[in-house]
Amino acid sequence: MKPELIVDAPIIGEKKIWVKKIYKPHFDHPFHFHKLCELTWIENGHGKLIIGDFVGNFAEGELILASPELPHIWQCDPVYYKKKKKMYTKAIGLYFPLEFINRVTDDTASVSLYNDLMHRAERGLRFHGQTRLKIIEKVKEVAQCGGLVQLGTFLQIIDMLSKSKESIALASIGYKSSTNENDMERFNDVYQFLLRNFSRDIMLEEVARICNMTPNAFCRYFKQKTQKTFTRFLNEIRIGHARKLLQNENYSIKDICYECGYNNPVNFFSFFKQITGQTPKAFRQNMK
Repeated sequence: MKPELIVDAPIIGEKKIWVKKIYKPHFDHPFHFHKLCELTWIENGHGKLIIGDFVGNFAEGELILASPELPHIWQCDPVYYKKKKKMYTKAIGLYFPLEFINRVTDDTASVSLYNDLMHRAERGLRFHGQTRLKIIEKVKEVAQCGGLVQLGTFLQIIDMLSKSKESIALASIGYKSSTNENDMERFNDVYQFLLRNFSRDIMLEEVARICNMTPNAFCRYFKQKTQKTFTRFLNEIRIGHARKLLQNENYSIKDICYECGYNNPVNFFSFFKQITGQTPKAFRQNMK
């Protein structure tokens, strides 16, 4: 699949870092990738995240590192698109060339740790624990300063990320990004459609029409480009939303079933256990 290339950091090939501050009603980039490494901190905002072949949720406090050309999209929850709601997203992105550290130091130990970090970041890394909390404070510092102070603080971030064991890879081991230009627009349209309509009954024919394909041709095309069946992908979006709702005791499990686009609890329970390895009730109890 080919996401859109976002050219918004004029530093490719240079020994520089670039700070992007986001303050908008909602995130508005399409399914895209960068030619640079990207460390993103979500200060405010929640919704759905697709990175590589990973489908899940994002919330306030997320800290995710992505290597160059790893496609992703941050899609805010519907509440951010309602005109009467005065809600805003806030985020800070740090962008830097893949070879940045190799150009500023010849310390073999540091370079080795950094290269290992970026290899793992090809799947997207979600940081947690004390690493996440400490890095967020450093990201704030980088966004507020400049010159050698900014560079020094950024190098501290890279050192902490490289040495941390508190991260989870998001995309699957076998995921391979495709950058075929012909796929870019149609996949973005499909993803946007699914992320906005997963809570209702979706017919395969209407999704296939987005790509001007027959249902059978679309299913083959989707599996080839994403390494997942369309049914699996859609259910991952729905179950990801269910996991989010299960954290709120005000929702009954039955209500969550219908809220996520399932017509009956049997299918909901089946797909939930297939994807998470546990029942909705067990998931809620573990969350407690």
